[in-house]
Amino acid sequence: MQPSRPAVASLCAALAVIAIAACGCFGGSGTSATPTATVASGSPLPSATPTPPPADPTLAADLRYRGEYEAAAAVFGAVASETEGEERQDARSAQAELLLRAGAPAEARVVLDAYAVDAEAAFEGSTQQFMLASTLDDLGEDAPALDLYSRYVLASGTLTPYASIERAKLLASLARVAEAEPVAAGVMADPAVADLLGSFTFSMGRGYEGAGLDADALRWYALVEPNEGDIASTLAATGAIKQRLGDPAWSADYLRAIGEYPSSGSAAALLAELDAAAVPVSDYARGVVLYRAFENDLARVSLDAAVAAGDNAAEALYYLGALDERAETDDAAIVRYEQSYATNPASSLADSSLWWRGRLLENGGRYDEALLVYTVLATDFSASDWAEGARFRRGLVQYKAGSLVEAAETWGALADVEGTEGFRARMWQGKALDEAEDPRGMDELQQLASDPDARGDYYAIRAGELGGIANDVNFDRRDVEALDPDWDKIATSLKTPIAGTTTATATSTPVPVDLDADERWAQIAALDASGLRGLADSMRSDIISDASSDERETLAVTRRFFEQGDESYAARAAATLLSVLDDDATPHPDLMRIAYPPAYGGMVVEAADEQGIEPLLLFALMRQESLYDPDAGSVAGALGLVQIIPTTGEAIAAELGVSGFETTDLFQPETSLRFGAHYLATQLAEFDGDERHALAAYNGGPGATLDARALAETDPDLFVEDLEFDETNLYVRRVYEHWWWYQQLYDE
Repeated sequence: MQPSRPAVASLCAALAVIAIAACGCFGGSGTSATPTATVASGSPLPSATPTPPPADPTLAADLRYRGEYEAAAAVFGAVASETEGEERQDARSAQAELLLRAGAPAEARVVLDAYAVDAEAAFEGSTQQFMLASTLDDLGEDAPALDLYSRYVLASGTLTPYASIERAKLLASLARVAEAEPVAAGVMADPAVADLLGSFTFSMGRGYEGAGLDADALRWYALVEPNEGDIASTLAATGAIKQRLGDPAWSADYLRAIGEYPSSGSAAALLAELDAAAVPVSDYARGVVLYRAFENDLARVSLDAAVAAGDNAAEALYYLGALDERAETDDAAIVRYEQSYATNPASSLADSSLWWRGRLLENGGRYDEALLVYTVLATDFSASDWAEGARFRRGLVQYKAGSLVEAAETWGALADVEGTEGFRARMWQGKALDEAEDPRGMDELQQLASDPDARGDYYAIRAGELGGIANDVNFDRRDVEALDPDWDKIATSLKTPIAGTTTATATSTPVPVDLDADERWAQIAALDASGLRGLADSMRSDIISDASSDERETLAVTRRFFEQGDESYAARAAATLLSVLDDDATPHPDLMRIAYPPAYGGMVVEAADEQGIEPLLLFALMRQESLYDPDAGSVAGALGLVQIIPTTGEAIAAELGVSGFETTDLFQPETSLRFGAHYLATQLAEFDGDERHALAAYNGGPGATLDARALAETDPDLFVEDLEFDETNLYVRRVYEHWWWYQQLYDE
């Protein structure tokens, strides 16, 4: 077991909105299209006259939905060649957008140039002008890009704040300080881009640095931290400039970077530079950086030296314990964690030392000792992120020790806690009492399974399984096909009073929600077209958040996303709406189906059938992994609808006999779902068809799953609780919850 980050906060039942990282903000296009097929070496094949694509917008839309952007662009190109006027211009715009998503900016530039010629004066301030400016920027054609951005701002285009950002960055990179500074000052004062100032100030510093204007670069880098930007990267940049200028303060920047941000990608390199310059680095700081870089032997030497010198000795002992865990010497790790806490019970890592010592003692069957450790953590560190888990695990070690009644009493004291933690305590209380042959146990399990407040929660679902009752929702289940929601019926389930009234008897017609008054909808469309989906997604999330206090507005936002074909953000908005409805009310099934849509239905069913797994389980996994966003990406590098890591994708491609695989193929829904179904099926086969084990392996890897299975033996509930990482525990529970809802809403 290795220490992980603090426990993930509980989400609102099965309906929480999951934040999914998308593509970057400025510069660069989206994902790429189907890779070009390769031909085996040997004699060249005779060239054939390519068949021109049909001018069929419906086909283009289908290809786009499948992520085949290059092919869709070709179809729109055919439409443009066979039409005139506005229809031709619309086709060109769609073609250029798709080429940008396919990673083909040079081809997009040609299309946009043609658009500009035909648009004439209407080109000024248009989305296509911004697209062309951004494309030229990506291609390194600074002067024409700057000219287009300037004209776009002069024409007050929809994305003027973002064009101003790009103007300022380009002017800085061209060393045109007198022009850049007033533009940048305007950006800094614009509330519309306040959330972007951290990245903007860093980009300005980077631009000036690239232009050789070090003093100006340092001036802008100084603004990154006050604007909540990337401090670690900024310290690395300022330290490098100061070192180049002969300023001895460079080492202070590097030392702060490795001391405060030892996990940053540059920390190990900065440490090497400090060593090369013979700058003293504390043994503790060195040890933590090396630990984060998995330089285990070197880290141990430095951390041992830190303990001997009294340099953050308690914290150093904690990391030595973590190194012992990596080496799978758990007894040594227990001793180190105990020493860490004893050395300084008030250290910043004292609670973490207690938690991991408790977990290791528990795993080793030393239940009495583990109980004492969890009690100290729960009592003396009540504000710690680990305290909630410690309170629960006090009952778990009693249960494992065979003290069923005592465990039930411990969990009974937690049963009134709101949300999932209370449901977990109630389920385990019922299970312990039932195993103790106390009839109150079965009563508790059945009550939890029937509790409307707990509907859809993992522990309520599990209580129903243990209690032998089918806690299904009385929905008419439908086939997995396109949705046609009854919006009027959904609206009747809202509890918000009619606008302008104060009595429940009012019968006047509600004032319609005017979404078009919000200029962000137009900005989203323009950002998407320009390949800036990261910014567009951030704006979508803001719209949902801003509407969340008004049920009618949230419903209107849900409908807008749904009618735009955006299944991901329609699901997020629907989940937000569901989270504020009356807990006792059964949600309208159409609203539930928007929150749990049959997204990419035909592809899901085909991929699942090919691998012999349940389609509804694959839907549930997709919801948890990406919330139906084909462009999703994680900090760990996982990509696409089911978040496959590229190296895993390469292995899966080989197993499936897919030739010419490229990383960007993982953004194609069909490929992503096929690969994800195969990987899930592999885990199911490896773990004897047990869905919990397979899901844990999908998320946390087979090793951690085998460890938890060994501890839990045949108990599926202990398996979930004994998963090493809270992230994997939460993942298994969430997918299980999603799967349950899919089973309530759809036929297999």
